[in-house]
Amino acid sequence: MTNINITSPAQDIKARYDEYADLLVRRDRLFARAESYRISYTAEFGEQLAANFEIKIECIKMKKTISYCQRRINRDLPIDITKMHAEIEKEMLLYNVQLREMIDDAAEAKNAKSASHIEAELSKKIYRRLAKKLHPDVNRATEENEELRDLWERIAEAYRAYNSDELEALEVLATKALEKLGDAAYTPDYENLEEKIERTEKQINDIISTAPYSYGEILASKEKRETLKNQLEEEHKGFEHYLETLKEALDDLLNLSRRAIPSALAEGSSVTIIF
Repeated sequence: MTNINITSPAQDIKARYDEYADLLVRRDRLFARAESYRISYTAEFGEQLAANFEIKIECIKMKKTISYCQRRINRDLPIDITKMHAEIEKEMLLYNVQLREMIDDAAEAKNAKSASHIEAELSKKIYRRLAKKLHPDVNRATEENEELRDLWERIAEAYRAYNSDELEALEVLATKALEKLGDAAYTPDYENLEEKIERTEKQINDIISTAPYSYGEILASKEKRETLKNQLEEEHKGFEHYLETLKEALDDLLNLSRRAIPSALAEGSSVTIIF
């Protein structure tokens, strides 16, 4: 005789809810791993990336300078160096802010403490236990209760850093908080469960298919790291060559304008120079 297992709707919902909780834990674990990859990647390549971006900014600034001069010359107007620099610096502000952030990120990544394999694995185990009880997406009480909400924020921060000591301490505090609240400490959220599962699965796929998670493949291969290093160095050389070309173009433009403007003014026409 064939045994048929029949589950109740409540059991089915509970099983899907447990599956959802597992997906959330996996998503957060991948987030933490991606952040670890980002830090390692930035520590190794951040300075070169910042250097490349810096010289790229210089190229952009030079192109803007050429464009400004070209417009003034075409209108038979003098070039006001002070005004030009002020206008271009204003346009370059966001680029310079981004560069500062890249430099700071590289320095921070260089000084970041790397968690050992044992610390990382222990952190994952503790986080999994805590997430099953306190993750805001599975327990409404965490969002509604200030103490639980604060604990969860600290737990998430400690997990991102793979700080197993801090997580162990927070687990004790969380256990006490849950015991104090009793039944009110856990309020499962079954609403729109299938949509939540689908959304979380998409988030997981997005994480593993994009940077910084994809940096892990580069970091795991000495050959790929060396290839990227060479590519970045070649890119920098390319920008250097382009910058020199732009500087020469600006010099040619200014030299030509010095000769062309008097003649153009005498004839009452404008100067047109094409690059």
